[in-house]
Amino acid sequence: MPPLHRPDLHLRSATLTAAAAFVLTVLPLRAQTPAAIPAVPMPTGAFSQPPSADPIAYAPTLTFDIASIREIQPAGDTPSWAIGLVSPPHSCQFQARAHPVKTLIQLAYGFAAFQIAGAPDWINTSLYNVEAKCDHSVDEQFARFTDDQAKLEKEHMLQALLADRFHLKAHWETKQTNVYELEIANPKSGSKLQPAKVETVDPAIPNVARPETPGPDIQNHMDSHGHVMTVRYLTTKGMAGLFGSMVRATVEDKTNLPGRYDFTLHYTYQSTDPDSYPTLTTAIQEQLGLKLESTTGPVDVLVIDHVDRPSEN
Repeated sequence: MPPLHRPDLHLRSATLTAAAAFVLTVLPLRAQTPAAIPAVPMPTGAFSQPPSADPIAYAPTLTFDIASIREIQPAGDTPSWAIGLVSPPHSCQFQARAHPVKTLIQLAYGFAAFQIAGAPDWINTSLYNVEAKCDHSVDEQFARFTDDQAKLEKEHMLQALLADRFHLKAHWETKQTNVYELEIANPKSGSKLQPAKVETVDPAIPNVARPETPGPDIQNHMDSHGHVMTVRYLTTKGMAGLFGSMVRATVEDKTNLPGRYDFTLHYTYQSTDPDSYPTLTTAIQEQLGLKLESTTGPVDVLVIDHVDRPSEN
């Protein structure tokens, strides 16, 4: 395994994270299709999927009504508590604090950091606070979407925001490179993952509101031994995206495990301290019963053709 890199990971109640690139199967609408909203110019091939992606059965149309974007400096002195992301699954609300543009692109297109090429260095180093909102009627539409539709709408809105304010233009390319496969470490004993705990309501009890379908919840903090990452309601495909962002390489889900899972991972990236947590790959194997196997394969790369620093507002 190549040396692992430490990412900026501080996500909570997010739709897809930098860290996490979740490719979901799209389901038919349960309610009426939202009325078309005039879209700002989109990147080249915007919302077109890379060659390996599943066909799209639902076309998103929504955009943010207002957005505030402010650069913060210096990037190197930003404390961890100042970094955050709020993006509820069934709401158009989006708030990113102290995030580089590369991370915003990751969230908009659902791909990990290494899958972005051709961009200037400042998209990695310059940090921005972004807050975007919509009319209440849009939130009402979001509430009626399936999880997959809500995810596609939020990504479309972020793509439109990047095209409008950062003048982002991009296209897809496929390249052969090193990848990892997420597998069950011991097929005989299975994984150590625990099914996600979802709040339920007894249908026999009248007049009780049903709980909303939860979205993935990823939180990461450090203690004296290393990192502690708590994950809720995540699929193994989501884990592949999350671990891919952490090792900066494509990770493909080969576990064939259905459903969603909760887990807490104690790990470090590189340490010689005997009291520290195990390295990331060791922690994944020992604590989750999964493993990352190195191989090669085609990777979809988002190539940046043009991007500008936004004007402050």
